[in-house]
Amino acid sequence: MMAQSAVADVTPAEVWADFKGYMEGYGYAVSATETDTGDTLTVTDITMTVPLPEEEGTMTMTMSEMVFAADGGAVDVSWPAEMPVALNIEADGETVDIGLLYKSDGHQMTVSGDPNATQWDFSAASLAVALDGITVEGETLGPDVARGEVVLGDVASTTSMATDEMRNFEQSMTIGALTYDIAAQDPDNAESNLLMKGSMAGVNYGGSGALPMEFDPEDPAAIFQGGFAVNGTFSFESGESQLNFVDRSDAFSYQSSSAGGEGAVTMDAKAWGYDYLMRNLDLQLSGSEIPFPVALKAAEFGGAVLVPVGKTEDAQDVALGLNLTDFEMNDIIWQIFDPGAQLARDPATIKVDLTGKAKMLFDLFDPEQAEMMARADMPAEVYELTLNNLMVKAVGAMLTGSGAFTFDNSDLETFGGMPKPTGEINAELTGANALIDKLIAMGLLPEEEAMGFRMMMSMFAVPAGDDVLTSKIEINEQGHVLANGQRIQ
Repeated sequence: MMAQSAVADVTPAEVWADFKGYMEGYGYAVSATETDTGDTLTVTDITMTVPLPEEEGTMTMTMSEMVFAADGGAVDVSWPAEMPVALNIEADGETVDIGLLYKSDGHQMTVSGDPNATQWDFSAASLAVALDGITVEGETLGPDVARGEVVLGDVASTTSMATDEMRNFEQSMTIGALTYDIAAQDPDNAESNLLMKGSMAGVNYGGSGALPMEFDPEDPAAIFQGGFAVNGTFSFESGESQLNFVDRSDAFSYQSSSAGGEGAVTMDAKAWGYDYLMRNLDLQLSGSEIPFPVALKAAEFGGAVLVPVGKTEDAQDVALGLNLTDFEMNDIIWQIFDPGAQLARDPATIKVDLTGKAKMLFDLFDPEQAEMMARADMPAEVYELTLNNLMVKAVGAMLTGSGAFTFDNSDLETFGGMPKPTGEINAELTGANALIDKLIAMGLLPEEEAMGFRMMMSMFAVPAGDDVLTSKIEINEQGHVLANGQRIQ
């Protein structure tokens, strides 16, 4: 297949037709002036119009020129180094015109393969999109009211697309540096303004998926019903961001930096999933609604979620995760509830890793079923839950645990409407009694409440060392609940 692709030819007209068909498949009406000289196709005055969802109006985008030139069986695609792009949005009886300036330096795009299996190779020393004016109902807003620019440096990407009943694609991209600088001001109030700035370095993206050849733009859910599926991974080496907002006496400021991270996303008609992780996160907050500056740090900050969204015959994977490692906060926060520094201020850690199996009983993409689900007592059936890891370490105490349960959805009587679980969970708690003593001494925990906590721990846990408690909670096939071998229900 690779050898055949290498020797196959694609023409300028076929590449333009593929691009045009791609946009038309997603509801855009595309018009342009085409000048074909055989080896070169020049397309000018490109206009693409698409209706907004729920008949809210239309959006029209215009581009000045694209040139498709034959190059030994492949096609080189080019455009001006500075190309104005106009957006015209008509919604709710108002007309908004947005001017953008697309700037590229040292860009090169080559399309090879054949009409049904193309590869798009692209590189550029830099790319930039800058706001070039906004007009609302005939009134033009100057750069003092709104400005913005996004710049990408050292860009390279490869996209392979194959079309049959679906448009299947694989893509990889690297970006050496990414920066953005956006500012806006209320035209009627110079004391109300917003500033957003940030940058990322060493950005990498890779993904694949399948897109329906066409769908109804008035029904966004139709794209999933038509077979849409995508998964991708993203990483970066470092990043920082800044947000400042002022509205007369109200103000808010946010700053953050990190030593990189990664993320992943998966979406199809059955399930949606997302996970992310940031390293060496440093975050600072201040504002008129915040009584003092807040400074937070974490060696790692991340999370994960995977949920089924479509009705299926078989149970699907589910997941939920949280990772907050070596979390620290500034002394001003500590002073509020621990002015005497009696509590251990070592970095805190919270980790949760939960996976399982569940089956949706309704299809979220069907409006009628989604409405029924909102009224249903049980929108889904849970079959398995596994606590792979639990760790909570803070103020001198630490709780760890793991375990797994299965659920019998045919038995809703044993546990009063809940599917009967079977399984066990094991936990260990260290430093709890010392922490309770400190909370009593600080006046944060009354003696009688502390006694209640200690009695509860003695019921569900057994000593395993100096201020160490362990607990094994079981639910057997008979529906009996046992704590460390003793039946409690």
